[in-house]
Formats: sequence, C-alpha cells, structure tokens
Amino acid sequence: MGNTKWTNEQWDAITDRSGNLLVAAAAGAGKTAVLVERIIRMITAPHEPVDIDRLLVVTFTNAAATEMRERIADAISQALEREPDNRQLQRQMTLLGKACITTIHSFCLEVIRSNFQYLDIDPNFRIADETESTLMKLEALDEVFEEQYERNDNREFLELLDSYGGNRDDRILMEMVFSLYNFVQSSPWPEERLKEMVQDFSVPEDTDFASTPWGSVLLDVARAETEGLREMAAQALAISRDASGLEKYVSVLQEDLGRLDALLNLIPPSKSNKDGCTPSDSVWDRIFGLVSNFDFGRMPTLGRDADKTAREKVKKLRDQVKAGIKRLQERIFTAGSSQIVKELNSLHPKMNCLAGLALELAEKYSEKKSQKGIVDFNDLEHLCLSLLCTRDENGNLVPSDIAASYRERFTEVMVDEYQDSNLVQETIIRMISREQDGKPNVFMVGDVKQSIYRFRQARPEIFMEKYNTYSTEKGSPYRKILLYRNFRSRKEVIDAVNFLFGQFMSARVGELDYTREEALNPGAVYPDPGEGFMAGGGAELHLIRTENGDEKGDTSGTDSENADGEGEDEEILDDIQCEARIVARRIKELVTPDENGKVFSVWDKAKGEYRPVTYRDIVILLRTTKNWSDVFTEELGIMGIPVFADTGTGFFRTVEVQVILSLLQIIDNPLQDIPLLSVLRSPIFSFTTDELAEVRLADRKGHFYTALCRLAATKNGKTAEKAEEFLQKLDRWRKMSMYMPTDKLLWQLYQETGYYGMVGAMPAGEQRQANLRILYDRAREFEKTSYKGLFNFINFIDRLKGSRGDMGSAKVLNENDNVVRIMSIHKSKGLEFPVVFLAGCGKKFNFQDMTGSILLHQELGFGPDVVDTEVRVSWPSAAKLAIREKIRIETLSEEMRILYVALTRAREKLIITGTVRNMENALENWAESALTGESRLPAYRMVRANNYLDWIVPALMRHRNCGILREKLAPGYDFSGTLVDDGSVWNITLWDRSSVQGSTTDDEAGRTELMQWLHEQNDDTVPEIRDEIERRLGWQYPYDCLAQVQAKFSVTELKRRFDPQLSEERAEPPGYLPRLVKKPMFMEGTKGLSAAEKGTVMHFVMQHLDFRNTDIEGQIEDMVSRDLLTRIQADSIDTGKIRRFLDSDIGRRILACGRINREVPFNIRIPCRELYPDIPEEMGDEPVILQGVIDCFFEEPDGLVLIDYKTDSVPPGSDDIIRERYGSQIKYYSRALETITGKRVKERYIYLFATGEIVSM
Repeated sequence: MGNTKWTNEQWDAITDRSGNLLVAAAAGAGKTAVLVERIIRMITAPHEPVDIDRLLVVTFTNAAATEMRERIADAISQALEREPDNRQLQRQMTLLGKACITTIHSFCLEVIRSNFQYLDIDPNFRIADETESTLMKLEALDEVFEEQYERNDNREFLELLDSYGGNRDDRILMEMVFSLYNFVQSSPWPEERLKEMVQDFSVPEDTDFASTPWGSVLLDVARAETEGLREMAAQALAISRDASGLEKYVSVLQEDLGRLDALLNLIPPSKSNKDGCTPSDSVWDRIFGLVSNFDFGRMPTLGRDADKTAREKVKKLRDQVKAGIKRLQERIFTAGSSQIVKELNSLHPKMNCLAGLALELAEKYSEKKSQKGIVDFNDLEHLCLSLLCTRDENGNLVPSDIAASYRERFTEVMVDEYQDSNLVQETIIRMISREQDGKPNVFMVGDVKQSIYRFRQARPEIFMEKYNTYSTEKGSPYRKILLYRNFRSRKEVIDAVNFLFGQFMSARVGELDYTREEALNPGAVYPDPGEGFMAGGGAELHLIRTENGDEKGDTSGTDSENADGEGEDEEILDDIQCEARIVARRIKELVTPDENGKVFSVWDKAKGEYRPVTYRDIVILLRTTKNWSDVFTEELGIMGIPVFADTGTGFFRTVEVQVILSLLQIIDNPLQDIPLLSVLRSPIFSFTTDELAEVRLADRKGHFYTALCRLAATKNGKTAEKAEEFLQKLDRWRKMSMYMPTDKLLWQLYQETGYYGMVGAMPAGEQRQANLRILYDRAREFEKTSYKGLFNFINFIDRLKGSRGDMGSAKVLNENDNVVRIMSIHKSKGLEFPVVFLAGCGKKFNFQDMTGSILLHQELGFGPDVVDTEVRVSWPSAAKLAIREKIRIETLSEEMRILYVALTRAREKLIITGTVRNMENALENWAESALTGESRLPAYRMVRANNYLDWIVPALMRHRNCGILREKLAPGYDFSGTLVDDGSVWNITLWDRSSVQGSTTDDEAGRTELMQWLHEQNDDTVPEIRDEIERRLGWQYPYDCLAQVQAKFSVTELKRRFDPQLSEERAEPPGYLPRLVKKPMFMEGTKGLSAAEKGTVMHFVMQHLDFRNTDIEGQIEDMVSRDLLTRIQADSIDTGKIRRFLDSDIGRRILACGRINREVPFNIRIPCRELYPDIPEEMGDEPVILQGVIDCFFEEPDGLVLIDYKTDSVPPGSDDIIRERYGSQIKYYSRALETITGKRVKERYIYLFATGEIVSM
C-alpha cells in the first residue's frame, strides 16, 4: 500500500496465492516489509478479503511479534485515513487484538489451554522459570542416581560410570545425562529418538561400515580431503615439469598422483554412498587397506643446477600430501569394518544404560512438574504436537481432529525467520497447514545465510531442503522466490560482501554455494555527499602483527589441524589491547575533520540529508564479548570515546547489587562474616575501619556477628550504639523475612535504608537504580515459582550465577545517546548501523562441541569413546570420529553465516580488524590457501580455517587490487594463484605492535604539552612560587624508618636474622599446625627425603603419637593407612630415637604429668626496638607480631616445662653451640607461653634426637 515501489520479486512475494511459498530474502531485502504488505493486501483485498484473525503469523521473538503487530496497525491506520468509511478496514482494526501474531511457543500455549481436557495436565498450569526448571531437573537427576546406587547387581550402570564418570565422582556422568535429556528435547518424539540412537549400536556382524550413516559421513570427508590432496599433488607435478632441474621428481610424483586417483576411484560419491552397499562390496575394507598401505616413494637427489625455490615448493606440497594421508589414517580409517562393528556392538549396553538414565530423568522430572502444576518451554511444543497429530493404522503421522479445526481456521500460515526452525516446530506447522488436503498454504520467509542459532538446535537443513526442491515457476504449488536486492547498504559494502563470500562460501563450508543468484544486488540510493563532506568509501582491513617472532606455530591455522578444538585458546590481553587501540584510532579519524576540513558523513533518513558521523552511528561487533568488551571499553575510554558495551554480563559484579545481596544473606544467616562486613562498610551503615576494629576486639576469635552482639551489650561508646542500632534493625528484618515475600522484603529494604536513593545520587545513578529494580523484578518472578522464601531465593541467585554466569546489567541506553556501541554479532542480528567495525577476526573458533567423551548429533546420535576399563585406555569410536568431523563442518558453516550477518549490518562503512602473531608466516599460509586456478577458494583449505582471517585474507590475496598483501610475502615467494578482477574496493593497512603502542591518548598529549611548558620556564619566570615548590617537593615522610619495619616475624626468621648462616632442620609453617608438604611419590622414591623433610616428618609423628602407647610402630603404620604419612616417610622414622626420648628423664616426667600440650601455635606482640635497636626512641614502641609453634610443654605443680625437639646433626657435648644457636628462639617461646597461660615457665630444654642429649636452656 502507499507509494512504496516494489521490485518484481517483492511483488510476487506479496501477491502470489498459488500454494506454499518460500521467500529467500537476503540481508536488507525488506522481508518484514514484504510480509506486512502481504498481510495488508490479504485483509483489504476487494474480492474475498481475509480477516486478520484467520492468519497465523509466527515470529522468532516476542519483540518481533510486537513490532509486526504495530506495523500492521500503522498500515491499517494509514489506510483508514484515506478511506475512513471502509467497513472492512474498521473490522480488521477491531480484530487485530485477537490476531494470532505470535511466537511458536505462544501459539503452542494457546493450543494447550484451549484443549487441556485431552491432556493429563492441571488446567491452571503455569510456565516454569528457566532456573526453576533447571533446579527441578537437578533434583530429579539426583534421585535417579540415588536409585541406581541402591539397586543390587547394577553392573551396566557401574560400567557406564567407570567408563565415562571420571576419577573423582559421578558429576561428569550426571552432566552427560542432563545434557542428553536437553539435547533430545528438540526432537518431536524424544523417547523414540533416544531408542533409535541406542538401536544404531546394534549392528549386524557382516555389515560393511561404509553403509552406515557414520561410514557415509567419514567417506564424504575422506573424498573431499583426498580431492584436495590430489590437487596439491598435481600442483607439485606441474611445478616439477616446468621448473629447471626437477625432471627426476616427475616419475615419483606421477606415482603419488596415481595412488591418489586410485583412492578416489574407490571412495563412492556421497549420493550413491547414502544408498548403502551390500556386504559383499566391503567398500570400507578396500579403502582401509589402500590408505593403511599408502606408500610414498623416495625422492631422487637433484643436481646443483636445480631451481631451489621450485624444489622447496614441491617438497612443501608433498609434505602436505603426506600429512593429509596421515590424517586419513589417524582420524578416519583407523580400523577395518569388522573391528569397527565389533566395537559399536560392545558400546550398545552402555548407550542403552545412558539413554535409560535420560528416560528416568524425564519421568521423574515430569512427575515433579505434574505435582506442582507447571510446564516448561519444551513441554509447550511437545504437548501441542501430541494434540495436533496422531498415528494411523500403518503408524504414519497424520493430523488430528484438533489440527483439522486449526487448518479450517487459518487461511494461511506465515512463518518469519524460517531458517531458524527446528524439527518440532516444522512438524507443528505441517500439521496445521492444508498441505495434506492438496492446498498448501504456508508462507515462509528467511535467509539460510543468516541461520546462526544451531546451538539452540535450529536446523537450517529444513530450509535448504525446500530451497533445493521448490520451483521458481509462477503458479507452482511449491514455489520459491529470491529477494536479493539489498535496500540497506552502499554499493561498496555490498561489493565487498559479495566478493568475500563468492570466494569461500560453498556447499561444503557454509552449506550453500554463494553464486551470482545468491549475491546481493544494490538497491539503496545514496546521493552525492557534496562539498565539504566525504561518505562511504571502500571496505577496510586492518591487520595487526602483535609479535615479531619467527615461530610458524603462532600463526593462523589454515595449514594446521589445531586439534579438534581442544578448548578455546586464551587470548593474550596485549593483543586485544592492540586491536582496541587501532579501532579507537580509526574512530577518532572518522569523527574528526581531515586536513582539508572534510568530515566523514552519513545519510540521515529522517532529515533526508548528510550529516557528520557521530559516535552513536558506530558499532563494534565481536564474535564474543567475554574478555574482549572490557578491554575495548577501557581503551576507547582512554582515548576519550564514549562507549557502551551490551554484554549481558556484569550484573552480579555491580557494587549496589552485591551490597543488597549481602544484606539478604545476613538477614537469612548473620553468621557470615564477609557479607556482614560488606553491609557494615556500605553507605547503609557506614562503619569505619576503626569502628570495625573495635568490634573485632570485643571478640577476637568468634563470628563477627557475635562480636557485634558483645560490643552492643556493653553500651559503652558510639560504636556500641551503632552496633546496637544495626542489630535491632537486623532482628526486625529477620522477623519480617519469616512471613513477607522476598520481593516485598526487598522493596522494604530499599525504602527503609534509603539505599535506592543513595545509589541514584552516585555517578551513573540511573544505571544503578535500574540494576536494583532488575533484582526486585527477579525476586517478584521468583515468588511466583514453587520455590519461595528468602533462603530459596538466595540459593536461586547462587544457581543463577553458576548456571548462566550473569543476567546482564540493566540497559538504560537511549537510542539517541551519543556513544559507540559494543555488542556480539548474535545481538546485532536484525539491526543495522551506518559504520560497522568487525573486530576480533583473528580469534580462534570455538570447537568445544568436539570435545568430551560422548558427543551428540541430531542425525548421527551418540558418538562415544571406546573404553577398556581393565587396562584404563580409551580411544574414539568410528561413530565419534564421524560426529566429530560432522560437527566441525557444521561449526565452520555456522561461523561463516555469523560472519555474513556481521558484514551485512553495515549501511555505509565496513571496517574489519584482526591480529596475527607472526605476519610473515601467516601471509605465507594464507597465500598457499589462495593458490588455485579455480574461481573459488578450495573447500579443503577453507575447512581447515581456525578464524575469520583464514577466510578473509586468502580471498583478498586473489583480488587484483590488493597487491599490498602479496608484496608483503617473504622475498622470493612467487604467488602464482589466479588473480580476480572484481569491482569491490578494499583499503588494507598492516600494523605492528610498535606503531600501535606509539599512539598517544588525549591525556598523554595533554601531559606532554604541560611538561614542555614547564621545561620552557626558568626560576625568574615564576619566583613567587619557587619556595612553595621546594617546600612541597622537599617534604619527607617523618616515619620513613618505620616503613622498613617488618610487620610480622616467625621465630625461625628471627633466629636466622640474628645468625643468617644457621640452618634449621625444618622451616616453620605459615599456618598454626605443622603440615607435611608432600613431594611427588616418584621423587621420594628416587631421591629420598632431605634432612629438612625428615625433621618435618619427625615433628609430625611426635605431635600425633600417643606417648603412653608402647606400640610406636603400630601407630606409625596406622598413620600410613590413614594417608597421613607415605611409606617412604614412615620408613624414615627411627623409632629407637623416640623410645630413647621417652625413656629419658624428661620423657618420664612427661608421662607422669596429667596433660601433654604439643604443637601449640602462638602470636604475640613485641616492641620493634627489640628487633631494630637503631630505631629512634620515640618510635620504638611500634608493635611487631611474632608467631611460632611450641613443640611441647607440660605442667608441674611449681610451673611449666618447655621442650623443643631438634634433629640437627651435632657432635656430642655441643651444649654451648646449641645454646648459642637457639637461645633467642627458646627465650621467645618461653615468653609467649607465659603470656598465653599466665604461668611461669620454670625450665626450658632442647632435646637432640641425634645424640639423645637434653640441653638445659
């Protein structure tokens, strides 16, 4: 309607009513506008108009549904302005409130509520919160495992646990069951799918593995890999024929090529492979035999006149072919067919047990949901599906009577973002469509190149199946229409996107061939910017070298397998900072006029004119904001650039939320020191550090809450009054928490403490208050769940932190706020920005889904390791190898689509940045990927990519106008790849770390100017302030000597301070009790124990022995059995020396006393003048903490007797040496003991185990 000019393809999409219609709408093609216009045309048609409540419009999100409804309302309103008396329009405006413009989950909910009587479900059911459902699942999972442990003779479960449960506990296996349950929920019939996955491991013995789904996948991978190897071998052969002096290589390379051709002839094409093979074919074994025995002939020696550069190229290519064959041997053809089948069958019982655990979890979880009258989002889809379909007598799926009523009700079903549908949603749509009546009526719109939600179990292959089978003919009942005219971006942006994806997106990597039919066509019109303005311009690539090393391993991963993503590599912080600074510098350049006074400008749609670019026009897109957004925010802030990071994290780290959560924690349980101190120090109660110290002095060892109570009871001083006031409030809040819902308690705390108002007055007060409101809203939602009360809410928050990590701080950003936005690519989907920076392109892809002992795949099912529990070894099964390869391809395809989404967000300017550790080696690897005579980069190279640069740079290497990349190749490297003439314009800049680090911020520039001004001044210029400068700069801290005083000493340190040449037989531990620091067993066995270690062991034994039990050896053996000692440590103890001690005079006195005190820790304060005699008199009273551990003391009627054991090797009769060596130590032990006990130490002894002597001190 209106004056919009539609393209022919758009008009067909708006008006075609012939049947099912698949609209493949590229980025910026106006698909939403087309969908709205189609609806408006249908409800306002002069002949046979359709009421809007007879259309089902399914969107991906609630926000999209709301926007769609608003657009339709606006369109109807505009039509009513032109035709105010139109009854049909008036009727549609009335019906709009009842229209089914909704998400798939909301539609399922409506179906269930309207037909609950056919389900075993509470009609007053509610939808569970995600975290509530997670808690219930975990409870059910605990019960499942408890029952397993209680069963007798549960051999299969114990084998499963032993194989995949890890070495410590069953947590890993529990996580597997939990993940498996969640995984199968995207299947229409989870229970059936689980049984099918298990049945796949029951394979007939004579089966050729090539005929299985796993074998088919591996053969497809092998064929693609071998084709790539053959191309490299052909390149090596061509070079040898053409280069001077390499003729001897030709025959050997021809043999290599022949073997690769033979291998390719054996591997069936993928289509025929899926049809299966008869057992007699034994395709797998023939290929396995050839690959296992693949032999490379020895290369002959060349003459001196041979071309060295060509020889090195040939050698490198052949080495790559060898590595490729080795990969085939290690990752695909690892065993013969019979061995593989045997392994798969051996895994059947374990997979059956694992699936059984998932089914038990489903049953118990279902019982819990039924008891509480709740359903989760997965239930909505499955319950709806159970209502809409049934089975006929042949077991085929057919629509139910309920589905028939919806088929009659809806004239057309419209599905937006169809590329993100899953199997359950597809089945639901099929049941309510009229396809089975011969009148297909589903309108589907989407773009498979923007399908980026596979992690949510989206199935882009559903879209692709229709895309590849639907006709483009008008009037076809199954028609597809391609909308590839982009009305968003400048031609420079579109050309850049088309060039890149035309080079590397293929059916193998990307799941779609990016042909001319798929390419974007410019449809937006941008006028000439005029005088004083500059706009648009070519796409930019900024490559930053962050290291000058020569290691090839530090470069891009195009030529390395880089394992299968054994976890995501940690980014080096300095690399991120370098990239952030380049981005900041480029932003500054964009918003600052150039030397000619021209400013970069963007087209303002609202005003219809150009205006200078502002910060709000710029977005920085990141693949992941974790560890990146904080660095970018900091670096941009340093450069004076206002920035906002939409990260979805940081909520629980904000001070205001932490304070309130701490307050809730102590209301629930005040005996928590850290939350209590947090609240007391906060602005709510404002205790100073001195006041907190005073509280602690009231009770030095107990809980801080106990100390508060004791201080408050004294009623002595202001701190006691504050403590009493706090305790009164806390007591009242604790009583309120007994009966008040958590959300109301929270709001009561906000008001009563005034904290909500306080944070509003702080910097970023609006943001802080919004965060507190989010916490209140979360509490209100929580109170609607089956888990109520403050204690459960605190546990709920802890679970939220652990499971999802964070909720994301409140968003108070207005679209008109002039800030640069930082967001993830996923969050940018559906949005557009004048200037887009795609940063972090050198970050490695995340292949975490390829790790784990059991992999899961929607089509291929389980991918477990084979575990031999007897010899404790494991290796990947053929099923796992297949799934791992499949997941790798799917992950790369998803990453390529994510890259497409990122690049197509730009309207006027596209800037790509990325870092590389070693530029020279990376460029060489990228050049090798670009060495092809084909129009597109080879898929076998693209599948080895580890980051976005591994796709982008090889493509640009082939661009004729991107010579700077080829020029930077190592001297002598001849790039012989085909150059592509393309209209896209690229501006490429190469940076190194030094140029980045040399950039100065505004603050640094200001400081430089200040210092320059100061240097220009002299004493005569500012005589009036010279004396003041000297006074200030000449000031000295009066207590500087105390700054050198150590605050804490151990007695051993003190002894060494007095005599640094002395060597104690053991060091005092940092804690109170002596600890055995165990060296590894292999070191104990080979090197034995040192003298110091033997001394530590002896002290440990003397601490734990019962002196009155004469069986010393038995006691030591008991320590070994309880893992208190190792065998080697126990063998180092000379029990004869211990008996000699007990038989001595001092030993008999110990046995005669009532109580023996051993290993007694102490801390005492002494004035620092005792240790620092040169310190000034007026500062000598500064206290120093002295700590140590007294070996042994006992009490007799007239005083205490102190004993210290020593294992030093000293000659007999060395009493004077011992007294001199340990005199100060024993003096402080004695002083500490008298301070602790308040009793006199009458005797002090050192017992020497080496000689059995007792030295009186």
